[in-house]
Amino acid sequence: MTTHDTQNTKHEPQDVFVSVVAVLRSYARFLPVFVEEVYATLEARYTNFELVLVDNGSRDDTPRVVRDLLGRYKCVRYLRLSRRQRPETALMAGLDAAIGDYVVTLHPEFDPPAEIPALVEGCRAGADVVFGVAPFPTPPGVLYRLLRWGYHRLAGPALGTEVVRVNSGFRCLTRAAVNGLTRVRVRKRHFGLLAAEIGLTTATHPYRFIARGGKAPRVNLRRAARRAVSQTLSQSVAPLRVVSLLGLGGSFASLLYSLYVVGVYLTKPDVMPGWTTLSLQVSGLFLLVFVMLTMIGEHLGRLVDEAGGRPLYHVREEQASSVMLSDLTRRNVMSQSE
Repeated sequence: MTTHDTQNTKHEPQDVFVSVVAVLRSYARFLPVFVEEVYATLEARYTNFELVLVDNGSRDDTPRVVRDLLGRYKCVRYLRLSRRQRPETALMAGLDAAIGDYVVTLHPEFDPPAEIPALVEGCRAGADVVFGVAPFPTPPGVLYRLLRWGYHRLAGPALGTEVVRVNSGFRCLTRAAVNGLTRVRVRKRHFGLLAAEIGLTTATHPYRFIARGGKAPRVNLRRAARRAVSQTLSQSVAPLRVVSLLGLGGSFASLLYSLYVVGVYLTKPDVMPGWTTLSLQVSGLFLLVFVMLTMIGEHLGRLVDEAGGRPLYHVREEQASSVMLSDLTRRNVMSQSE
């Protein structure tokens, strides 16, 4: 085979179904260019594909622009949410609607559609989820890097799983991964943590951000801090376990103080009148409060652990024998019709 033939074979459409999900805000000014790039990439590489556009409360001419695009391109679907949701909640609406063997999610303003085939190939090579990782055009400051290092050092033991270090929503998921993630019905979703919790195999793909709308992505320390707190509170019972430990420690300290008060009363002849009863009353009340705090913390921890509609297990792969009945005479399907 010549080099020319090899290049032609390389670009032949692959027999897989790829879905691309993009969440839209007010992107009317560059949406046609974005759709054209995505469509050209998918049409050149795959025999079956779709582009799912999720309108998350746009406030410009995005609905009108999308309707014009629906008349020009095939395999484009449009979902318009009733009100603006969190970005990952809107993305979940797209994942619920996508039907492809592989589902790619990307940001229309910052992620290049030309990298879609590389992400898909990462999943076809064996990964359940391939995360795109891109350096910020403006490097983050020392404080951001220090806090991120500390968070990732503590997040693993606190959350009970390894946190995938990603900084974008550019990712590709297999159908099994999509099915596993969509079964977890929680409002505050963190895909990196959910992938680790389910047990999905992950890989990363380096790329570079683009600035389709004229502005490049940048580090937002406040937003990153809110995300870290949300991940810790929504995905882990570790904070409640800390409350329980503090309550247990306070209970033990109150008990020791009560024993100290009784010891002083028994060994000291000149104890001020009323000091013993007042001290026992205060220490007893604190003991009761800390015991209640411990029990509340444990109870809330169990509720958080059971909440969110998380299934008890996730089936990563399912196979079956070619013959499901050992005794073929017991099947209820006729071999011939009359």
